[in-house]
Amino acid sequence: TFGKIVFERSADDYFNSDVILIWGCNPISTQIPNAHFLTEARYNGATLVTIAPDYSPSTIHSDMWVPVRPGTDAALALALCKIIIDENLYDAAFIKEQTDLPLLVREDTGRLLRKSDVREGGDEDVFYWFDQGSQSISEVGRKSLALGSVDPALEGRFRAETTAGPVTVRPVFERLKDRLADYTPEAASKLCATPPDLIRELARLVAAA
Repeated sequence: TFGKIVFERSADDYFNSDVILIWGCNPISTQIPNAHFLTEARYNGATLVTIAPDYSPSTIHSDMWVPVRPGTDAALALALCKIIIDENLYDAAFIKEQTDLPLLVREDTGRLLRKSDVREGGDEDVFYWFDQGSQSISEVGRKSLALGSVDPALEGRFRAETTAGPVTVRPVFERLKDRLADYTPEAASKLCATPPDLIRELARLVAAA
């Protein structure tokens, strides 16, 4: 989505991490100038995890190796998400503020509810969520991510009035849960070959970081 490999920090920030996932790379061999930050972070108490089909040079310096069949990383990632949600290990306040998971989606079209749906001539880039405080559907602000007094719902079905009549809407979070239903650790393991118990261990490790 960002279009960049590194967007938010430099490699020296590895030192401040609780858990580091080496996924889709082999930095001990291919990022030699930065590799020492990983090993120093481990000395500082970080847990280093390598997710890779092979027992790579980076794996040798990690605390955990998570084997995955080539090309099936998405199945593993979806299983991790399912466990984190099913076991209520996610940070609800964070995802309400920092992600699109509270935004409402029309059940009839599968599209995000927009101001152009609600009002003639309305903007295409104004979206909605359900505020649990006011018990009403309200516009998502565009000036700041700060929620203020708004408490967006992550679950539920709601009735929205549009220019074409009433429609049922649900938060993206609920649609995500539907999408994850097929990715139990056992089902995902058949695709990615990662043992189910190891998938659970990794999900809980990541969620607790």
